[in-house]
Amino acid sequence: MKSNRQTEWLNSSFSFIGVEMLLLGEVQALGELDIELIDELIKMNIGSESEEDLRKKRRYLLLSKLWVLGAYELIRFLNDIDKKRDLFSDKTKINFNEVLAIFTKVRIPLAKFQKAGKDKTLYGGVADSFIDSNKGVGWKVYSHTKTGLKTEIFYRNDLGDLLLNLLKEMKRDIEKTP
Repeated sequence: MKSNRQTEWLNSSFSFIGVEMLLLGEVQALGELDIELIDELIKMNIGSESEEDLRKKRRYLLLSKLWVLGAYELIRFLNDIDKKRDLFSDKTKINFNEVLAIFTKVRIPLAKFQKAGKDKTLYGGVADSFIDSNKGVGWKVYSHTKTGLKTEIFYRNDLGDLLLNLLKEMKRDIEKTP
């Protein structure tokens, strides 16, 4: 699994040669961290309360959070740059917006307690992290709506799949560009 996913990240990262060459290394580092987090989950003793295992879980939670923050910034950059240059298909542009919306739901409560946009008076939710033995780090995001409290669950591994699929789609678009 590791080498296949590693190859997918590496191949997809080369789409940045046509977008922003300086980000190629950042994309590859996100891919390497994605793979590292997936591999660490397999080795982790989630139920253990030993000091060593608790240290590993704290590190795992923090690295997962940092991965989300970095991936969010990358997606936001891609969305912004495509508005300046018409690099991607309409399908990919729709996918950008969908992936960015999902990452935003997780990123805001992880990084700050404010909603996106101009309304800075209301918080965008609270994220409660946990580790699932199959899916890795997850966040229950609690937010207020007009109808009451809303709870959504997001898993870092699923977010990794979303970003990787977006990068693959970008690469296909760029390869079609003359």
